[in-house]
Parts: sequence; structure tokens; C-alpha cells
Amino acid sequence: MSATHAELRAATDDLRDRLAEATVAVDGVVRLEPTLRNALRRLQAGTTVLAGGQVARSAADGIELHRRVAVVDVVDVHVDLAVSPVRPASATARDVRAALTRVLRESGLEPGRLAVAVLSVER
Repeated sequence: MSATHAELRAATDDLRDRLAEATVAVDGVVRLEPTLRNALRRLQAGTTVLAGGQVARSAADGIELHRRVAVVDVVDVHVDLAVSPVRPASATARDVRAALTRVLRESGLEPGRLAVAVLSVER
């Protein structure tokens, strides 16, 4: 039985929140960085379900995901970060991608494109 639009929207919002929590728990992450792109996406659509319930998009400050529900439920994630200078930004980004992959797989989902953008380094 396939999920209703409301169920897919709620599940996608919950997933986005869990991915955000996993991201900020990574050593070296100061915060998810809000961007104009995220703000505009939220104003435009919030969480939307498209293509007859086959695609869901969700955005919040610093994180955006695109969920493709088909034979395999694939999730693309883009995060924007502020990081600490205590460790290399590349190492922090690598650990964020690993955390995102872990949460997606624990949720029974297939990781798609996982993009991590380090927008600032803060003390």
C-alpha cells in the first residue's frame, strides 16, 4: 500500500529533521547555515509532494532534500554548513556525508547525491 501525500509529506519532514540532527552532531559542525535559496524554497513550496506521490521535496535552514519514491526510495540531500577551524573542513564534510548515509540506511532508504557545502569557518 502506497503512502498518501500527507503521510509522505510528514515522513519527509521527519527525515529532514533527523538528517539535520545527525549533521549538527558531527564534530566540527558549528551549525546548519541558512541561505537565501533555502528561504525561497520554503516560501515557494515548503514540503511538496509531486508526480503523483512519487517525489517529495523538503527544505529548512541549511538542509534540503529531494526524495524519489519508486521501486527504490532514493534521497538526495544538500546541506550548507558553518564549521569550526579545529579540524579540516574536508574531514568535517566527509563525516557529515557518512552521518547522512547512516541515517538514510537506518531508515531503509537509499542515499542518492549527498552534497555538503562549507559556507563559512567560524571560531
